[in-house]
Amino acid sequence: MLKKKAAQFFILLILFLSSGFIHFISSPPSKALFTLSGQAQGTTYSIKYIHSSAIIQNQAIQTLLTGIDESLSLYQPTSLISQFNNTIRAVKADAHLTHVVRISQLINDATHGCFDITAKPISMLWGFNASMPNSVPSKALLRQTLKAVGPHHLSLIRDSLIKDNPNTKIDCDGIAQGYTVDQLSLFLRQKGITDFMVELGGEVFTSGKNLEGKDWIIGIEGSDVYAGDNHFLAKKISLSNLAVTTSGSMKKYRKMGNRYWSHVVDPRTGMPVVNGIVSVTVIAKDAITADAYDNGFMVMGIQSALLLANQSSDLGVYIVYVNADGSFSDTSNAYFRRFLLPK
Repeated sequence: MLKKKAAQFFILLILFLSSGFIHFISSPPSKALFTLSGQAQGTTYSIKYIHSSAIIQNQAIQTLLTGIDESLSLYQPTSLISQFNNTIRAVKADAHLTHVVRISQLINDATHGCFDITAKPISMLWGFNASMPNSVPSKALLRQTLKAVGPHHLSLIRDSLIKDNPNTKIDCDGIAQGYTVDQLSLFLRQKGITDFMVELGGEVFTSGKNLEGKDWIIGIEGSDVYAGDNHFLAKKISLSNLAVTTSGSMKKYRKMGNRYWSHVVDPRTGMPVVNGIVSVTVIAKDAITADAYDNGFMVMGIQSALLLANQSSDLGVYIVYVNADGSFSDTSNAYFRRFLLPK
């Protein structure tokens, strides 16, 4: 199973105007809301679609998810990504691995190295993977490990993923769930379904309209949640034909020595990030893009993230951060605010 490094509890609830028995009564008899749900990649998934009949079975969804796990799961020793990490040179890549690596390289460039799937060796030093270190890595060890980190160590040539350093390892957990959501969405569209919502581990893609003919409504946590406010969902957004994902660092720390270290590691320096960001929510054209950017923005910092998002016409960002006095605040760009619903 895949397990995303970033916290998956920041998008907590999907709200549907189309849910509930009353809507079945008032809706045209030719259309109904169907739901599929289950467990995958160390979390849960939920698929809601509108159609005249239940044409999608859970088995078909599980088959698709299994195929992705066989490519991208770090928890399967025979997966392609595990084979690549254990080899000294190359593996034959399938369509899943090839696409995820290509998008990762593009967003690595866009975020100036802040999103990097080759940062796995650094994360292992800090104990955010399988290893459990008892002390802070030395500067010499960090420098040595960083020699194997960076997208320049990866090459996609024909059907092969190649590395030029045998110590280079990749971890796609910061992008794989978004990719999976997109693959599930593509599957639904290939079945002729145009009105649906796919959610996996809090990563969401919406298409068309809900049963009431309106955009899908999604709830996310805001700064007042962390401050102890009684409102469980602080923000609501409405989306159609867009994705929204969240990455967060709240409660994701390791104690080594007399300090707590964030699980968010800067792949450029090898050091855990200390920039006050608690969570980043991103709206984008697809889930793989949103998923990668929310992780990159966690590393970039508030101002750099807003600046980069504003350079795009279709990238929204909402950031929750902690102030020096321990209070919580939030900020967002204009594109994100277009989708906010009034409280």
